[in-house]
Amino acid sequence: MTVSSPTHVISKMYESMLFEMSYDLHERYAQLLTSALHHVDADSCKEDVRALLIHLIEDMRNRSKEIYPLLYQEYGLTFALKSYIKQVEKRYGVKIDFAHSHKLNQIFANNGVLAFRLLQITLKLILEYSETDYVKIEVDQLGILFRYKSYIESFSSDQEELLQLLQKDLDIEMEFIRRKDQIEWRWFSAHLVQGGKL
Repeated sequence: MTVSSPTHVISKMYESMLFEMSYDLHERYAQLLTSALHHVDADSCKEDVRALLIHLIEDMRNRSKEIYPLLYQEYGLTFALKSYIKQVEKRYGVKIDFAHSHKLNQIFANNGVLAFRLLQITLKLILEYSETDYVKIEVDQLGILFRYKSYIESFSSDQEELLQLLQKDLDIEMEFIRRKDQIEWRWFSAHLVQGGKL
C-alpha cells in the first residue's frame, strides 16, 4: 500500500474518525458517567443525575451522527445530510443555509454513502480552513454549490488526496472560484463537462 494509494487515503480518514470517537468515549463520556456515578453514590438530587444522563445520551447520539449517517440507511442521503448539518451548526457555531436539499437525490442517484462522505468532508474543510460563520449550499441541475467567505485557497495534501479519490469514485468534477473573499466551490457530474454543457 503506497502513501498515496486509495486504501491509504481512506484508511487515514477512518483512523481520524475513530480517534475522535475513541477520545470522546475515553475522556468526555467516561467523565460524564463518572460524575453521574458520584451523584448516585452521594445520594444527590435525582434531577441532577437525570439532567446529566440526558445530556450524555444526546451528546453521544449527536457524535454518532457526525461519524456515520445512520439515518441514510432508512431515509436516504438528503435526510442524513440535513441531520449532519444540524450537528455541524451546533459544533462550529455557524449558520448553514441548505435550501432545495431534496434535489440531492437527483444529483447523486447512486453511491449515496460516498456522496455523503464527499459532502461531509467538503463542509468540514470549509469550516476548519475558512473564517466564515455562514455557508450557503445550493443544489441545481448542474450539481451542488457551496458559497462561503475565506482567504484560503488550498487544503492539506491529505485532504486534497481524499477529495480527489471521492471525486474519481463518484465521477464528478470540482470547480473552485474566488471573488475577492467569497468562495464558490461547485461539484458537478463529469458527463456535463464531457458533453460540453458547462
